[in-house]
Amino acid sequence: MTGAGVSVHATSAREQIVRAAAESLLETGYAGTSVRAIASRAGVAIGNLQYYFPTKSELLVEAWRYLTASSVSELRRALNQLTDPLEVLEVGVESIWDSLRRLGDVQLAAFDLLVQAPRAERLQAYLPELFTRYREVIQEQLDRLEEDGRIRLLLDREVLVPLVLNTVLGFGLYYVVTRDDESCLRALSAFRQLAASLVEPIG
Repeated sequence: MTGAGVSVHATSAREQIVRAAAESLLETGYAGTSVRAIASRAGVAIGNLQYYFPTKSELLVEAWRYLTASSVSELRRALNQLTDPLEVLEVGVESIWDSLRRLGDVQLAAFDLLVQAPRAERLQAYLPELFTRYREVIQEQLDRLEEDGRIRLLLDREVLVPLVLNTVLGFGLYYVVTRDDESCLRALSAFRQLAASLVEPIG
């Protein structure tokens, strides 16, 4: 009983630290976020924080995972509401964009980590993971398209997935810098036309 109580308390303290780090990362960026400030926000001693996360890089990577999980969950919900296969392909990119636009500050935090990565080994190791979660959602939607049986993809997934991912992340970067919705939506309109050429009806 006592052991279980300690485990629950430890998990709660760790999560509290991660949430505090995520909030700090969004507010002040990587350079402006200090371990002392995170500990103060989380209401824990610095020694307790460092017990879970010995380095700032490890803590902020975990904070970004926390933010990414929220973003991916919202994205998956939005796309799963689409039922027509062509709509998933043509509107799906815009839904991804809408999700990322509303979470623009989260994307900016990710780019901030990318900028810092060459200076921190732990961040370098994290780079591949940064894109994996969004790739998984795109793969899920392509599975839906093919399992539906009404259309056939005309482009190999090895090409299509990076194409969609790089397009969306490029829009995300552009938006957090310019906040120019109109320009992004015009470009998305062109991308939808391209998307329609990547499939053909079956039957």
